[in-house]
Amino acid sequence: MSILKFILFALVLFGLWVTEPIWSNIGTPATTSPALPVDETVEETIDVPADMPVNRPVMEQKQTKNDEVNVESRFLKELEVKIGPRPSVKESTGVPSPVYIYWRKTLKYPDSLQEETCGPVRGSEEGWTTVCRYKTENSSYELELREDRFVIRNGTAYKK
Repeated sequence: MSILKFILFALVLFGLWVTEPIWSNIGTPATTSPALPVDETVEETIDVPADMPVNRPVMEQKQTKNDEVNVESRFLKELEVKIGPRPSVKESTGVPSPVYIYWRKTLKYPDSLQEETCGPVRGSEEGWTTVCRYKTENSSYELELREDRFVIRNGTAYKK
């Protein structure tokens, strides 16, 4: 019976160790200000004497985060110049408008289009890419599930 108690105790400790990130509040402030929304951060500027050491890792971390955002925004601007503006998407399904135009032109039965959903539009060297899942009728009038990758360049969609 004592070995079972030891095993049960070990299992409880293991469970607590595994679930620690869920219930542990390390790194969160003790109180939150009700006047500020949770999303906003408060930045304070403090005058520090020249001979006092400054916490450089925090400042460097903010700088690298800003650099990453700047590099990404610069990459997206270059893509817009090279392959055209980012296509607008239908809010409910996420389908870019050039893909609807492509479907109207290429599907044998465009009126049979159902359950169209697309992943997020991402920029690449090929163009703006997205993956779409949709159902459409085939030549035997049965609904067929399709999943295609589309590349959009200068407002025109191409199936890849």
